Amino acid sequence: MTQPPILLITTDQQRFDALGINGNRELQTPNLDCLAANGVNFERCYSTCPVCIPARRTLISGQHPFTHGLRGYRDGLEWDPRFTLPGILGDAGYETRLIGKLHLHPQGKRYGFDHMVLSETSHSRPTSSTQPRNDYVRWLKQNGIDDHPHFHGINGNGRLVSNWPLEDRFHHNNWLAREACRFLCEDRDPTAPFFMHLSFYHPHPPLVPLKEYMDRYDPLSLAPSSMGEWVPELRCRPGTAPDSALGPFNPEVIQRARAGYYALINHIDDCVAHVLERWREYDNPRAKEPLYVLYSSDHGEMLGDHHLFRKSLAYEGSSHIPFFIGGYNVDLHSGPSRELCCWEDVLPTVADLAGVELPGPVDGRSLAPILRGEASEDSRDHLTGMCHGQFDNYFQVRGPHKYIWFPKTNEEQLFNLEEDPEELHDLSGNEELLTPFRESMTEEMDEHPVDGIDYDLSQLSPCKNRAPCAIFGNH
Repeated sequence: MTQPPILLITTDQQRFDALGINGNRELQTPNLDCLAANGVNFERCYSTCPVCIPARRTLISGQHPFTHGLRGYRDGLEWDPRFTLPGILGDAGYETRLIGKLHLHPQGKRYGFDHMVLSETSHSRPTSSTQPRNDYVRWLKQNGIDDHPHFHGINGNGRLVSNWPLEDRFHHNNWLAREACRFLCEDRDPTAPFFMHLSFYHPHPPLVPLKEYMDRYDPLSLAPSSMGEWVPELRCRPGTAPDSALGPFNPEVIQRARAGYYALINHIDDCVAHVLERWREYDNPRAKEPLYVLYSSDHGEMLGDHHLFRKSLAYEGSSHIPFFIGGYNVDLHSGPSRELCCWEDVLPTVADLAGVELPGPVDGRSLAPILRGEASEDSRDHLTGMCHGQFDNYFQVRGPHKYIWFPKTNEEQLFNLEEDPEELHDLSGNEELLTPFRESMTEEMDEHPVDGIDYDLSQLSPCKNRAPCAIFGNH
């Protein structure tokens, strides 16, 4: 087969259950659901460092945070991987383009892309040392919008919501879709296969959806946030910062945040449909060409679960992400997969689909055999992740269970995700269940040591279904 075009679509901060096909009965994502249903929907995909920059390093390098060295959010660090996904595809004859967010340093470094239409955020930060460039803001100015795009005042990490204040056509989602269509239908080299990474900034806050979409969810009584038995009873207090990662939060505010979050995802669903419709326009020869479409997100969003907001934690809302591979005019074995996977797998999978040999080792493995309906010969038995920052935490998923360790306090939690997907009951009081995780985490930390962090079995303290002090202090 000739080298197929490949479209990688990513969002920022979309949790696994924020797709209809993944069990959400409130959120409308018919186009993405259809793509996933006609391809392979990987139901057990995790972000091994659920925060922006480390995850994006992983995506383009196939390297685990243990390998690429970034285990938490740190901007302004230049990085020089031996090879990247767009780089190896470009070397194999692909035209490679990024449209949207890259969030690597220094801004403008291509990391293997032939061309980039770059916008890390809907914000304008012309005096920033790390994000001065924003092609979206430049486009707004060219179209007569001189106001700062965040004059709405809604925080870029917060839970507050406002309707988009400008004309619909100026929304960041719409701009990205327009740029993607321009490349696919006008600017690309018709003699070469393409790899395009369409990288949406939303549903990452600011939660500023178009009114049309917000009106679909704001009147609804949406499902409340999950609240574990182990979560302390806390009273909502006035003055909590709008971007606070730790609540408790006003339930009405969280309901509205959920509505805004869903509205942005619903809008992205329609934007993706528009891009693919343009590619497959009626009576256009492109409609008969093969096209692989991959869809995922760098990490999730706690969205009020367990009195928590934002990301970086091991809990399902933050670390469990959507991931499916579909397409058109390609032979795919459709159906859900329970294979344990992560963003490390994207590079080797895309390389496999493109018929490109890897120039060196990676930490991921190709999922292409699963797409062909073949049994995977190198399935993982476990997956380890972490995030350093406000709530230092390491985690491991093995079988039905997830183990969490907080290095600052040596506290542990354990959940059975098959029986308890909302992580309502902590099983860490069961020493027998803890043992294999402790043995495995000991091996991981011995192999990948970190200054100042010591995994000492004698100091471990199971939470036993109470709140971890590492998050909630002594409440």
